[in-house]
Amino acid sequence: MAAAKKLGAEIIATTSRATDIAGADHTIYGIDLEQSDAVDKMLADTTLTAKPVDFVVYIPARGAVGMDVTESTAEMVKPSLEYSVIPYLKLAKALKPKRTIALSGFMALPALTKIYGAMTFTKVAMEQLAINHPDKLQIIRIGMFLSNSVRGIAILAQRRFMREADFHPEWRAQWKASGKKFSQFFYELNYEQEEQMYKQYGNGVPFRPTQPEDITTGFLMAFQGEPAPIINVLGPWLWTEQQMPELPERITSRLHLIPGEIYQML
Repeated sequence: MAAAKKLGAEIIATTSRATDIAGADHTIYGIDLEQSDAVDKMLADTTLTAKPVDFVVYIPARGAVGMDVTESTAEMVKPSLEYSVIPYLKLAKALKPKRTIALSGFMALPALTKIYGAMTFTKVAMEQLAINHPDKLQIIRIGMFLSNSVRGIAILAQRRFMREADFHPEWRAQWKASGKKFSQFFYELNYEQEEQMYKQYGNGVPFRPTQPEDITTGFLMAFQGEPAPIINVLGPWLWTEQQMPELPERITSRLHLIPGEIYQML
């Protein structure tokens, strides 16, 4: 929202509640993405349809996390796509904005493959859709920053480690040996891997964890016409991609979990 404000844009936001979204010029209430008619309710509001929409920005995401990517099933991926992807594809089709923008993460990181579970395949589908439709869709892939969702995933993973001795025992041993809270151990491990795996994109700029202002910079790039389907924001490091990144075998061997019809919706 900060990037849109900087450009003087009119912002229309949605919420499942009956209270205004701070910073938005207009709020559409009562939009529950768990309901199949959520997009229809948005489109029925003339605030949204009275004039052309330049950009749709879709932030909501939900899915099975706190487990290893290899534990994912098709039954987990389907409802995640219904909540996290299908609504913005419907909005893109109906509103025909310049671009529909969604958020992803650096799913190839070993630390994330251990705890991001079925959401991994939702993010892969989002990225592949943007690659397939670069004139309509765009992904901003962001590094880990301290948000409620990240804290929630870390808590779920910690609970697994505490109750299941056979859940990544080598990782559990590293955590215990560190003497740190699990969240601190996980954040530091993830940041270390971000720096090591993507340092070729740093151009000599020192690494630091991603901050909200970095994400604002990524959105500014998108709003100002960056043509690449994927914008990467990793702390102060910014770069774009035209194709899918190399993913580990534990992900690529399970891409069949993503239903093929998701790629036929646009």
